Amino acid sequence: MADAIAGMADQLRVGERVGTEAGARVALPGAVVIAAMGGSAMGGELLRALVAGECPVPITRVRGFRVPHWAGPGTLVMCVSYSGETRETLACAEQARRQGANLLVVGSGGTLVELAREWGVAYARVPGAVATGQPRAALGYLFGAMAGAFGACGLASTGIASAAAAGVEEVDGGPARELGERLASTVPLVYGAGPMGAVAYRWKTQLNENAKMHAFSHALPELAHNEIVGWEGAPPGRFAAVFLSDPGQADAVRSSIEATARLIEGEAALVEIVEARGETPAARAFSLVAQGDWASYGAALWRGVDPTPVRNIDVLKRALTR
Repeated sequence: MADAIAGMADQLRVGERVGTEAGARVALPGAVVIAAMGGSAMGGELLRALVAGECPVPITRVRGFRVPHWAGPGTLVMCVSYSGETRETLACAEQARRQGANLLVVGSGGTLVELAREWGVAYARVPGAVATGQPRAALGYLFGAMAGAFGACGLASTGIASAAAAGVEEVDGGPARELGERLASTVPLVYGAGPMGAVAYRWKTQLNENAKMHAFSHALPELAHNEIVGWEGAPPGRFAAVFLSDPGQADAVRSSIEATARLIEGEAALVEIVEARGETPAARAFSLVAQGDWASYGAALWRGVDPTPVRNIDVLKRALTR
């Protein structure tokens, strides 16, 4: 897992090249649906958050077995599965084809890529030999391919994944691992605003899967209208708060982070504001992605667990396919 985290910048650049080639085959659509699950879906969450302000068409995402009924001609359905065998994503691909949508597939192989070849639709095949073999460890490949495809067909600026790679390279994993060790005995609540809300969700899922611990995420300023009240009844020493801060964010957001941190510091086991680094929004977002990945790794080691296996996911998958 450490090798996978350390290799994210290289993954982003490789993925971008593969995705750009696939995206060149795709016409600018009238809408985009991203269909994916779990670790394979994370790239779409982050990309959607980063390009929402510039994308000329609406983007929605599906985490389940069905795409919307309106996803037909003129809609691009991007189906993403690192293994190529995700049942939900395969079902979405089949339905999208029946409805006449344009398809773009992202994965390392498997049934999904075989279908793309059979149907003659665009696909970005990323390397399948990622350390651990886990989709969450292939985020760089998957995000890079999606960002490259978006740039090539006019849905977003070009070079987003390369900018993200520069942000990853700004990060020293040591302090992030130390933060993970301090979070390991708590229930972390990870907060971010704008695109950093999607990054906060990545922190949550990495802590879940790597450190085998509960963690949750929410977004500012929305949490000021609901979750903030929950801190009034927080058991002492149980919950920790991590705020993801972007130097490029509006002053109002920074003020909200600082005020919220002050308000809850008496109830929280610890409060940490983690600063993004980099010259672009994508760089800053992925500098925080990398810090979260290292934090989850540090938490796993402190808890004495192997960060790679995800036994409960495997057991549940077997139970659902009987």
